[in-house]
Amino acid sequence: MSDNIWPLMNPNSTPNLIDIAELPGSPAPRSPIYSVTSPPFRTTPPKIPSKSSEKFIAIGIDFGTTFSGVSWAYSEDPGLIHEVSHWPCAESQVKDEIQVPTQYDLAANHFGYMISRDALPIKWFKLLLLEAKDTKDDVKNSEYLADARVKLAERSLDVVDLIADYLRKIWDHTLSEIKTQVDIDALPLRVAITIPAIWPQYAREKMKQAAQRAGIMQFRPIGKTRLDLVEEPEAAALATLLERKKYPEIGVGEVFIVCDCGGGTVDIISYKVKSIEPFRLEEAAKGDGKLCGAFLIDDAFETWMQYKSGLKFDQCKAPKHDFRIFVNDEWEYTMKRAFSGSETNSEFTLRPPARAFSKVKRWRGTNDSYSLKKETIRQFYAKTLNGVRQLISDQKKEIMRKHGKEPKKILLVGGLGSSRYIYNRLQAEHQNVLQPTRAWSVVARGAVIAVLRNTFSSKEFSGTTDTKVKHTLYQLPEISARVSRYNYGVENGVPTRRADPPVDRSCDRVTKDPDGTEIVWRMNWYLKQGDTVDNKDPVTCDFYQYVRDSSTKKATFKIMTSDTAQAPVRKDHSVKQLCSIDCEFDVPWESMNVVAGVRRIDNLNLTMRFQGEPKWSLKVGEKTAEQDVNVQYTGGSA
Repeated sequence: MSDNIWPLMNPNSTPNLIDIAELPGSPAPRSPIYSVTSPPFRTTPPKIPSKSSEKFIAIGIDFGTTFSGVSWAYSEDPGLIHEVSHWPCAESQVKDEIQVPTQYDLAANHFGYMISRDALPIKWFKLLLLEAKDTKDDVKNSEYLADARVKLAERSLDVVDLIADYLRKIWDHTLSEIKTQVDIDALPLRVAITIPAIWPQYAREKMKQAAQRAGIMQFRPIGKTRLDLVEEPEAAALATLLERKKYPEIGVGEVFIVCDCGGGTVDIISYKVKSIEPFRLEEAAKGDGKLCGAFLIDDAFETWMQYKSGLKFDQCKAPKHDFRIFVNDEWEYTMKRAFSGSETNSEFTLRPPARAFSKVKRWRGTNDSYSLKKETIRQFYAKTLNGVRQLISDQKKEIMRKHGKEPKKILLVGGLGSSRYIYNRLQAEHQNVLQPTRAWSVVARGAVIAVLRNTFSSKEFSGTTDTKVKHTLYQLPEISARVSRYNYGVENGVPTRRADPPVDRSCDRVTKDPDGTEIVWRMNWYLKQGDTVDNKDPVTCDFYQYVRDSSTKKATFKIMTSDTAQAPVRKDHSVKQLCSIDCEFDVPWESMNVVAGVRRIDNLNLTMRFQGEPKWSLKVGEKTAEQDVNVQYTGGSA
């Protein structure tokens, strides 16, 4: 902090929500998203003009723990979302899949399906974006993550480098696929990468760094590429609800839980239908999430096969390679996806490598198959299923508390959400679970619509005149209100005579401001956990700044967060600095108020909106125009 600036919140002002008229085309915060049914077959690509500042390609990247996917759309045809496929594959083949494995072979510089069957690629590396303190022991000590750390250390790479390399491969393939249908060089790109809603801010910043290093933001003569982060559960939720808009269960006042089960995280979010035409939704309860995705199921299977099955994979010619091929062929693409728990047979057959059997079985010729009991397979799902059940149970209780009724439906989406076993177990408990189709691509498609909706809601694109496009965009679901998952605020000085609770000098920090007033430093939370924020009403906070030097033209604000249900009065161990915000002001020196011989700028108004992540702007004095600010995020789990 500059010696010339005293960042104090005005003690006479209270944090408030500014009322803004709900005008068509006003900015929509965070991540409005949309999904469509399978697009019709087209023999010719859409016609696109050579240049237009109002036309662009929207690209959504779902970077997952175990699988990733990409979707895209042309801004003048927002009802048609394409899913990237034809992923390159080893042995000169292509995979006509809409998802590609999140795996990378550093030695061969290959990704996804390009990795040969005898390679030992890095897996689950998305989880390395989380610091150890934010990861459970059984996760951070897993074999795959330990292997990834060793391989990165051997090459003096960090996880951001690795993710950048993987994203670059996905990005290059995506651009080549889009080029087969449109003249991509004639259009700007708007990109969104999805992130788990429970991720701390430092992990989000690392993701943006990886995108930069991957070349996604590389200079293009047609115009700057814009990058946004979109929270996975919100993308999945709105994409799914839009597809179900015409179904009978969608009614005004009804509440829906959307459980997004992915490879790493399981996120849960709930929405209440506010209106059908236009389709408006409001978040019904504070969302939640756990690190309990499909990777725990895979880990349980692999651990059991290695240490409890009686098989000896260390006897194979290439133990690690043979084991991974076995897991891939006999589990990932077969049993895991087909298992429902309702099968009549009590045992299931696997075919491990012959050398994994004992010498006796090999001698007797009984080494061609291995039987796995149904109950054992159920145990592989136990940790993940229990995590999902707890999230749904807690969310239902909160909905009952706030809205006085049960959710209409529980929508199960995401890659793991397509598991018939998970569905059957949840349906047996709740009787109102639905499993929408196209679950694998729902997050990427939602990210595309987040780009479309947010871009067309901005001032830059508000002048579009295409009636058809406007009508399609008008049909997209809009989030009219959200519930904060954290407390957001600042530490500010309050006159000791007005402190509530009274000053406790054994734990309070007491100083004096420039005019000699004794002040105590306390937390002032302008947004608390569980508060509902209307998307038309940005959260604002008023400040004033002391300035001693006429050349000073910068103000700095430090934004704090806490994840406690009861926001603390003082800056305790739960309070972390989220970021510092620098902004320029042009208030003339002679027009500043003078307090005790020190100049002071009044009427600094800091505004926070949600758009996938908090976004700030500043109003100075009586000016109505907002100016952007420079935000520097702080490491840590805030």
